[in-house]
Amino acid sequence: MEMLRARMELELSQALLHTWISRQLERVDLPVRLLRFPLGRLQHGQLRHFELCENHLQAELGFASGPALRLRVRALDFQPGSQTWRLQIEHLHFSGFRGGPVLNLLPGKVLEMVAQQANQRLPGLLAVHNNLGLELCLEPLLQKILQEAPLQTMGLAKNPSARIEHLELAQNLLRLTLRASG
Repeated sequence: MEMLRARMELELSQALLHTWISRQLERVDLPVRLLRFPLGRLQHGQLRHFELCENHLQAELGFASGPALRLRVRALDFQPGSQTWRLQIEHLHFSGFRGGPVLNLLPGKVLEMVAQQANQRLPGLLAVHNNLGLELCLEPLLQKILQEAPLQTMGLAKNPSARIEHLELAQNLLRLTLRASG
């Protein structure tokens, strides 16, 4: 059987990403713990603000259980060989619950906690570095998407593959170039 190959250049709008992220946050139900101490719970999230700028992302999230989070991330670079997006957390602020002030004092620990929980679901997804640096490895995410999507109905092979060749934040857009085969 002949393999299908495709190369797509996508521009995902801020509005589309806002809707998709909002749907993901609605299902969140996570306890917040630092070391062994419970600090609250993140439940039924809502994306209150979301903005994409040149190499930056800003967001404000709120949760029905009370906590809120403001976040600003700078995209440093994308490394296509390793499928790694290097990011820098520029601002991280929690409010609305008793654990907020503690978390605001320890943003590095917060990132480690987030990475640990994310890596339990998708091993190798996040790596935390000094000075609030973060690496998002897209390979595990792409593999999960390819395994869950009903791609066989489209005539693709049982083991399709995908790689991102280019990834950037622009004004109101996320641009990416994707190469897939199967």
